[in-house]
Amino acid sequence: MLDRATHQALARELHDAERSRVQVEHFSKRYPAMEIADSYAIQREWVALKVAEGRVVKGHKIGLTSRAMQVSSNITEPDHGALLDDMFFREGSDIPAARFILPRVEVELAFILERDLAGPNVSIFDVLAATDYVVPAIEIIDARIEQADRVTKAPRKVFDTIADNAANAGIVMGGRPVKPDAVDLRWCGALLYKNGVIEESGLAAAVL
Repeated sequence: MLDRATHQALARELHDAERSRVQVEHFSKRYPAMEIADSYAIQREWVALKVAEGRVVKGHKIGLTSRAMQVSSNITEPDHGALLDDMFFREGSDIPAARFILPRVEVELAFILERDLAGPNVSIFDVLAATDYVVPAIEIIDARIEQADRVTKAPRKVFDTIADNAANAGIVMGGRPVKPDAVDLRWCGALLYKNGVIEESGLAAAVL
């Protein structure tokens, strides 16, 4: 486990990378002994920097939810990151592209809670019971850490992406809210268009 001073220094690197839009090298390369716990500690320090500047944590992003992605990342559970108040965009609004480095988008389902969830043994039933409604969303992912090492071209590791707020940078909230028990969420489909051409499609069952 790395010490807190290192966590804070690496969080500051992420903060500066976001501002300058210049990516930093893999943390996992510089600190090969780092653990998942280090990644989350770095992420928390990064969030603390944001909160100190006036940002507010408004939600959480859950990633790597499919079994296939977990196997490819060599982990056994989803990862997570923070959603800050300035990351939210309304449906149909203009997105300030200049604030991102290498933005990509993913189609998601956003669960809007009416009460808090807490504890180590939260079940799917607890989540559904605490959910007020569900809306379609588009997650904007970004990379403040290089996807491929600038020298070796080796891909970044899960330690890097988790530290980098699980690659989250923004979210576009859609309309047409539904109650979680009104539809079978597993069968919610999505079509992702770019300039009128379908680029990707999928079912929520693959990630729920």
